Amino acid sequence: MRANAKSDVKTKKAVHDPWDDMVIHLRKKGPEVRDAVFEGHRVDFFRGKDLVAHMKTCKEARELMEKLPQDKLKGTNLDDQSDSLGHNLLRRGVFFRAERSQKTPKPGKKLLKYPKRLDLSRDNTFDAEGFYIWRFVLPTSVWMYVGSAGVVVLTIACCLFPLAPHWAKLTVLYLCLTLLGLIFFFCIVRAMVFGAVWVLFGKHLWVLPNLFSDDVGLVEAFQPWYEFEGADDPNFKAPSFWSRMLAAAAITASFYGLYTYSPETDEMAAKAHQAHKSILEMLDLYQVPKQLAGSNETLSSNLTNATGLNETAGEILYSSNETSVPPVVETDGEVDGLEVEEEEAEAAEEDEEEAEGVEEVNKEEL
Repeated sequence: MRANAKSDVKTKKAVHDPWDDMVIHLRKKGPEVRDAVFEGHRVDFFRGKDLVAHMKTCKEARELMEKLPQDKLKGTNLDDQSDSLGHNLLRRGVFFRAERSQKTPKPGKKLLKYPKRLDLSRDNTFDAEGFYIWRFVLPTSVWMYVGSAGVVVLTIACCLFPLAPHWAKLTVLYLCLTLLGLIFFFCIVRAMVFGAVWVLFGKHLWVLPNLFSDDVGLVEAFQPWYEFEGADDPNFKAPSFWSRMLAAAAITASFYGLYTYSPETDEMAAKAHQAHKSILEMLDLYQVPKQLAGSNETLSSNLTNATGLNETAGEILYSSNETSVPPVVETDGEVDGLEVEEEEAEAAEEDEEEAEGVEEVNKEEL
């Protein structure tokens, strides 16, 4: 009996639950997940309609649903089976239903497809129009640890940035300026595409519409690639043709005025060079690196020492020449050396007289 009981336990452990495969699939590759604030905590949630749409379009999800106990899934078509799947996952506690905290839109705005805040719903049944918060948490992957270690290394590198070499600082500066220039260039192209489509067709075409949105994450900011407002909406009313032409004429006149009164190329280049110099000076990157400055100082000191040695050698040679050459005698019989000594003696006497005069003046003033 004990052996049979042990074998039953082993078989139960060995049997794989198909519900786990379905839950892991939905959590990894299932409906689109967004984050919101629920009771002061940030949670992941999805829409019920996205779950139904995923079950219709994903072949892997349908194959996993066929492996589930069919007595648990009610309905003959895929919509009913998807609703039954949602009810079963709710009962298993994989996720629970929530509702919008703000149920009415602000004046002049529409309700967001994915709300920022959620509250607990009293009705914990599955409905395609509801929102559902995930309770099931995927195990931490290796890439999460790698990313965490990378964040720590990046933080330390930012703290040690003032000690980085001069070339590294310049590289980071030019990379940031390049990225900023690409962002400005993309914004200009995005606005030009929107303006051209609006003038020609009266529709709104935005490239990467969520790029500057505060309601989405980093990955969702680049999804979708474009959004064409008014293309399939019969209630969308485009502005009249003449109003669009008038707006296009005003924009063209503005650009023509900017082009006409724009500064010359040489002046713009000089201002750009001055701006570049100001940025380097502001970030203390315009001065010569310390290593180069030290080498220059060493070189200058060596040159100074060499110059001093040359001057000393020249003085020695000059003095030796003076001692070897006899004094020149003039025709009147006076020696040049004696005249020099007399002149120096007279200059010394004059200096002494001036010093005595200054002392007398000071005494009178006292």
